[in-house]
Amino acid sequence: MKKVLIASVAVAAISLSGLTLAQPAGPGMRHHEPVKEMVKHLRGIGLSDLQREEIKTLVSAFKEANPRPVRGSVDKPDFDFETASETQISTFIQTQFEARETQHFALAQLRHDIFNVLTEEQQAKVLAREAKREAKKENRRNASEEKKAQFAKRLDREGKDKKFSHHNRKGHVHKRDGVPFEGIELSDTQQESLSALRESFKDTAEANRLIMRSFKDAQRELIRSSSFSQASWEALVTKYKDDIVSAGGEKAKHRQAMFALLTDEQKTELKTQREDERKLRDIFR
Repeated sequence: MKKVLIASVAVAAISLSGLTLAQPAGPGMRHHEPVKEMVKHLRGIGLSDLQREEIKTLVSAFKEANPRPVRGSVDKPDFDFETASETQISTFIQTQFEARETQHFALAQLRHDIFNVLTEEQQAKVLAREAKREAKKENRRNASEEKKAQFAKRLDREGKDKKFSHHNRKGHVHKRDGVPFEGIELSDTQQESLSALRESFKDTAEANRLIMRSFKDAQRELIRSSSFSQASWEALVTKYKDDIVSAGGEKAKHRQAMFALLTDEQKTELKTQREDERKLRDIFR
Protein backbone atom coordinates (compact mmCIF):
# COMPACT_ATOMS: atom_id res chain seq x y z
CA MET A 1 0.00 0.00 0.00
CA LYS A 2 2.64 2.52 1.07
CA LYS A 3 4.90 1.79 -1.87
CA VAL A 4 2.03 2.19 -4.27
CA LEU A 5 1.46 5.64 -2.88
CA ILE A 6 5.07 6.74 -2.97
CA ALA A 7 5.44 5.46 -6.50
CA SER A 8 2.63 7.74 -7.60
CA VAL A 9 3.85 10.69 -5.56
CA ALA A 10 7.61 10.67 -5.94
CA VAL A 11 7.57 9.58 -9.56
CA ALA A 12 4.96 12.25 -10.28
CA ALA A 13 7.30 14.79 -8.77
CA ILE A 14 10.16 13.52 -10.91
CA SER A 15 8.03 14.11 -13.96
CA LEU A 16 9.05 17.74 -13.56
CA SER A 17 12.29 16.73 -15.21
CA GLY A 18 10.75 14.56 -17.88
CA LEU A 19 8.94 17.12 -19.98
CA THR A 20 11.86 19.00 -21.41
CA LEU A 21 11.87 17.39 -24.81
CA ALA A 22 8.12 17.13 -25.21
CA GLN A 23 8.21 13.38 -24.80
CA PRO A 24 5.38 11.43 -23.19
CA ALA A 25 6.04 10.26 -19.66
CA GLY A 26 6.75 6.63 -18.91
CA PRO A 27 9.49 4.02 -19.21
CA GLY A 28 12.13 5.12 -21.64
CA MET A 29 10.16 8.26 -22.61
CA ARG A 30 7.47 5.94 -24.04
CA HIS A 31 10.68 5.50 -25.87
CA HIS A 32 10.21 5.73 -29.61
CA GLU A 33 7.07 7.86 -29.55
CA PRO A 34 9.09 11.13 -29.49
CA VAL A 35 10.73 9.94 -32.72
CA LYS A 36 7.32 9.57 -34.35
CA GLU A 37 6.40 13.05 -33.16
CA MET A 38 9.67 14.40 -34.52
CA VAL A 39 9.08 12.88 -37.94
CA LYS A 40 5.52 14.23 -38.03
CA HIS A 41 6.84 17.78 -37.70
CA LEU A 42 9.02 17.29 -40.78
CA ARG A 43 6.03 16.83 -43.06
CA GLY A 44 5.49 19.38 -45.79
CA ILE A 45 8.90 21.06 -45.64
CA GLY A 46 10.11 19.66 -48.97
CA LEU A 47 12.52 16.92 -47.94
CA SER A 48 14.57 15.48 -50.80
CA ASP A 49 14.98 11.74 -51.28
CA LEU A 50 18.55 12.03 -50.03
CA GLN A 51 17.44 13.85 -46.88
CA ARG A 52 14.78 11.21 -46.24
CA GLU A 53 17.40 8.48 -46.46
CA GLU A 54 19.73 10.35 -44.12
CA ILE A 55 16.97 10.84 -41.57
CA LYS A 56 15.87 7.22 -41.90
CA THR A 57 19.44 6.10 -41.20
CA LEU A 58 19.66 8.34 -38.14
CA VAL A 59 16.35 7.11 -36.73
CA SER A 60 17.25 3.45 -37.34
CA ALA A 61 20.57 3.91 -35.57
CA PHE A 62 18.83 5.56 -32.63
CA LYS A 63 16.33 2.74 -32.27
CA GLU A 64 19.05 0.11 -32.50
CA ALA A 65 21.20 1.83 -29.88
CA ASN A 66 18.23 2.55 -27.62
CA PRO A 67 15.97 -0.52 -27.53
CA ARG A 68 12.61 -0.35 -25.84
CA PRO A 69 12.98 -0.95 -22.08
CA VAL A 70 11.60 -4.09 -20.51
CA ARG A 71 8.20 -3.47 -18.97
CA GLY A 72 8.46 -2.98 -15.24
CA SER A 73 12.13 -2.00 -15.42
CA VAL A 74 11.52 1.47 -13.98
CA ASP A 75 13.14 1.86 -10.58
CA LYS A 76 10.74 2.07 -7.64
CA PRO A 77 11.58 3.72 -4.32
CA ASP A 78 12.68 1.33 -1.59
CA PHE A 79 11.17 3.36 1.24
CA ASP A 80 7.70 3.90 2.65
CA PHE A 81 5.83 7.02 1.69
CA GLU A 82 4.35 7.73 5.10
CA THR A 83 7.76 7.65 6.82
CA ALA A 84 9.94 8.97 3.96
CA SER A 85 12.28 11.78 4.94
CA GLU A 86 13.04 14.83 2.84
CA THR A 87 16.52 13.42 2.20
CA GLN A 88 15.15 10.10 0.95
CA ILE A 89 12.76 11.79 -1.43
CA SER A 90 15.39 14.27 -2.66
CA THR A 91 17.97 11.54 -3.27
CA PHE A 92 15.48 9.40 -5.16
CA ILE A 93 14.37 12.30 -7.35
CA GLN A 94 17.97 13.30 -8.09
CA THR A 95 18.91 9.75 -9.09
CA GLN A 96 15.91 9.49 -11.39
CA PHE A 97 16.56 12.92 -12.87
CA GLU A 98 20.17 12.08 -13.72
CA ALA A 99 19.16 8.73 -15.25
CA ARG A 100 16.46 10.33 -17.37
CA GLU A 101 18.67 13.11 -18.64
CA THR A 102 21.26 10.52 -19.69
CA GLN A 103 18.52 8.86 -21.75
CA HIS A 104 17.35 12.21 -23.04
CA PHE A 105 20.80 13.03 -24.42
CA ALA A 106 20.45 10.26 -27.01
CA LEU A 107 17.15 11.76 -28.14
CA ALA A 108 18.62 15.26 -28.10
CA GLN A 109 21.51 14.05 -30.26
CA LEU A 110 19.02 12.61 -32.74
CA ARG A 111 17.10 15.90 -32.84
CA HIS A 112 20.33 17.81 -33.38
CA ASP A 113 21.49 15.51 -36.18
CA ILE A 114 18.14 15.62 -37.97
CA PHE A 115 17.98 19.40 -37.70
CA ASN A 116 21.39 19.63 -39.35
CA VAL A 117 20.20 17.50 -42.27
CA LEU A 118 17.77 20.30 -43.17
CA THR A 119 18.53 23.33 -45.31
CA GLU A 120 18.36 26.79 -43.73
CA GLU A 121 14.97 27.36 -45.32
CA GLN A 122 13.65 24.06 -43.96
CA GLN A 123 15.07 24.81 -40.52
CA ALA A 124 13.27 28.16 -40.55
CA LYS A 125 9.98 26.41 -41.34
CA VAL A 126 10.49 23.93 -38.51
CA LEU A 127 11.30 26.71 -36.04
CA ALA A 128 8.27 28.75 -37.12
CA ARG A 129 5.97 25.76 -36.65
CA GLU A 130 7.48 25.06 -33.26
CA ALA A 131 7.00 28.65 -32.11
CA LYS A 132 3.39 28.52 -33.26
CA ARG A 133 2.74 25.28 -31.35
CA GLU A 134 4.29 26.67 -28.19
CA ALA A 135 2.25 29.85 -28.43
CA LYS A 136 -0.96 27.83 -28.79
CA LYS A 137 -0.06 25.69 -25.76
CA GLU A 138 0.62 28.75 -23.66
CA ASN A 139 -2.61 30.43 -24.77
CA ARG A 140 -4.62 27.31 -23.92
CA ARG A 141 -2.98 27.08 -20.53
CA ASN A 142 -3.59 30.75 -19.73
CA ALA A 143 -7.21 30.50 -20.85
CA SER A 144 -7.73 27.41 -18.71
CA GLU A 145 -6.18 29.02 -15.63
CA GLU A 146 -8.24 32.17 -16.11
CA LYS A 147 -11.43 30.15 -16.46
CA LYS A 148 -10.66 28.22 -13.28
CA ALA A 149 -9.91 31.43 -11.38
CA GLN A 150 -13.13 33.09 -12.50
CA PHE A 151 -15.18 30.02 -11.65
CA ALA A 152 -13.59 29.81 -8.19
CA LYS A 153 -14.30 33.47 -7.49
CA ARG A 154 -17.91 33.13 -8.58
CA LEU A 155 -18.53 30.10 -6.39
CA ASP A 156 -16.78 31.76 -3.49
CA ARG A 157 -19.09 34.76 -3.81
CA GLU A 158 -22.03 32.40 -3.78
CA GLY A 159 -20.71 30.76 -0.62
CA LYS A 160 -20.14 27.39 -2.31
CA ASP A 161 -16.44 27.06 -1.79
CA LYS A 162 -16.82 23.65 -0.24
CA LYS A 163 -18.37 22.29 -3.40
CA PHE A 164 -15.84 23.75 -5.81
CA SER A 165 -14.08 20.97 -7.70
CA HIS A 166 -14.57 18.52 -4.86
CA HIS A 167 -17.83 16.75 -5.58
CA ASN A 168 -19.69 15.46 -8.55
CA ARG A 169 -23.38 14.69 -8.44
CA LYS A 170 -22.69 11.45 -6.57
CA GLY A 171 -20.74 13.24 -3.85
CA HIS A 172 -17.37 11.82 -4.84
CA VAL A 173 -14.19 13.78 -5.13
CA HIS A 174 -13.01 14.70 -8.59
CA LYS A 175 -9.44 14.17 -9.67
CA ARG A 176 -7.87 17.63 -9.74
CA ASP A 177 -4.31 18.92 -10.16
CA GLY A 178 -2.92 15.40 -10.09
CA VAL A 179 -4.48 14.52 -6.71
CA PRO A 180 -5.45 10.83 -6.90
CA PHE A 181 -8.56 11.08 -4.74
CA GLU A 182 -11.16 10.34 -7.38
CA GLY A 183 -13.98 8.28 -5.95
CA ILE A 184 -12.89 8.84 -2.34
CA GLU A 185 -15.53 10.47 -0.15
CA LEU A 186 -13.97 13.18 2.00
CA SER A 187 -15.36 14.96 5.02
CA ASP A 188 -15.94 18.71 4.96
CA THR A 189 -12.87 19.17 7.15
CA GLN A 190 -10.72 17.15 4.74
CA GLN A 191 -12.04 19.10 1.77
CA GLU A 192 -11.25 22.41 3.44
CA SER A 193 -7.76 21.22 4.37
CA LEU A 194 -7.08 20.07 0.80
CA SER A 195 -8.29 23.41 -0.55
CA ALA A 196 -5.97 25.24 1.85
CA LEU A 197 -3.01 23.08 0.85
CA ARG A 198 -3.63 23.60 -2.86
CA GLU A 199 -4.01 27.34 -2.38
CA SER A 200 -0.81 27.61 -0.36
CA PHE A 201 1.12 25.69 -3.04
CA LYS A 202 -0.02 27.79 -6.01
CA ASP A 203 2.86 30.27 -6.01
CA THR A 204 5.44 27.54 -5.52
CA ALA A 205 3.93 25.47 -8.32
CA GLU A 206 4.01 28.44 -10.69
CA ALA A 207 7.64 29.21 -9.82
CA ASN A 208 8.56 25.58 -10.45
CA ARG A 209 6.72 25.63 -13.76
CA LEU A 210 8.77 28.62 -14.86
CA ILE A 211 11.98 26.81 -13.93
CA MET A 212 10.95 23.87 -16.08
CA ARG A 213 9.96 26.17 -18.92
CA SER A 214 13.37 27.83 -18.78
CA PHE A 215 15.10 24.44 -18.78
CA LYS A 216 13.05 23.24 -21.73
CA ASP A 217 13.77 26.39 -23.72
CA ALA A 218 17.49 26.16 -22.95
CA GLN A 219 17.61 22.53 -24.07
CA ARG A 220 15.78 23.33 -27.29
CA GLU A 221 18.15 26.22 -28.01
CA LEU A 222 21.21 24.07 -27.37
CA ILE A 223 19.96 21.27 -29.61
CA ARG A 224 19.64 23.70 -32.49
CA SER A 225 23.05 25.30 -31.95
CA SER A 226 26.51 24.44 -33.31
CA SER A 227 27.83 24.18 -29.75
CA PHE A 228 25.71 21.09 -29.00
CA SER A 229 27.72 18.22 -27.52
CA GLN A 230 27.49 15.76 -24.67
CA ALA A 231 29.66 18.06 -22.55
CA SER A 232 27.46 21.12 -23.19
CA TRP A 233 24.34 19.04 -22.56
CA GLU A 234 25.68 17.78 -19.24
CA ALA A 235 26.70 21.31 -18.26
CA LEU A 236 23.16 22.53 -18.92
CA VAL A 237 21.67 19.67 -16.90
CA THR A 238 24.04 20.44 -14.04
CA LYS A 239 23.06 24.11 -14.12
CA TYR A 240 19.37 23.32 -13.59
CA LYS A 241 19.64 20.11 -11.58
CA ASP A 242 19.49 21.57 -8.06
CA ASP A 243 16.47 23.74 -8.84
CA ILE A 244 14.63 20.89 -10.54
CA VAL A 245 15.37 18.39 -7.77
CA SER A 246 14.24 20.98 -5.23
CA ALA A 247 11.04 21.56 -7.21
CA GLY A 248 10.40 17.83 -7.33
CA GLY A 249 10.93 17.56 -3.60
CA GLU A 250 8.51 20.41 -2.93
CA LYS A 251 5.88 18.76 -5.09
CA ALA A 252 6.42 15.40 -3.37
CA LYS A 253 6.08 16.97 0.09
CA HIS A 254 2.92 18.73 -1.04
CA ARG A 255 1.46 15.41 -2.17
CA GLN A 256 2.66 13.80 1.04
CA ALA A 257 0.80 16.42 3.08
CA MET A 258 -2.39 15.75 1.14
CA PHE A 259 -2.13 11.98 1.59
CA ALA A 260 -1.62 12.53 5.30
CA LEU A 261 -5.16 13.93 5.48
CA LEU A 262 -6.66 10.57 4.53
CA THR A 263 -7.78 8.03 7.08
CA ASP A 264 -6.37 4.49 7.04
CA GLU A 265 -9.63 3.27 5.49
CA GLN A 266 -9.43 5.87 2.73
CA LYS A 267 -5.81 4.97 2.01
CA THR A 268 -6.77 1.32 1.72
CA GLU A 269 -9.62 2.23 -0.64
CA LEU A 270 -7.26 4.36 -2.71
CA LYS A 271 -4.74 1.53 -2.91
CA THR A 272 -7.43 -0.86 -4.15
CA GLN A 273 -8.56 1.59 -6.82
CA ARG A 274 -5.04 2.19 -8.09
CA GLU A 275 -4.29 -1.52 -8.21
CA ASP A 276 -7.45 -2.13 -10.22
CA GLU A 277 -6.49 0.69 -12.61
CA ARG A 278 -3.02 -0.79 -13.04
CA LYS A 279 -4.41 -4.21 -13.91
CA LEU A 280 -6.78 -2.68 -16.45
CA ARG A 281 -3.95 -0.71 -18.07
CA ASP A 282 -1.89 -3.89 -18.35
CA ILE A 283 -4.70 -5.54 -20.30
CA PHE A 284 -4.48 -2.92 -23.07
CA ARG A 285 -0.69 -2.70 -23.29
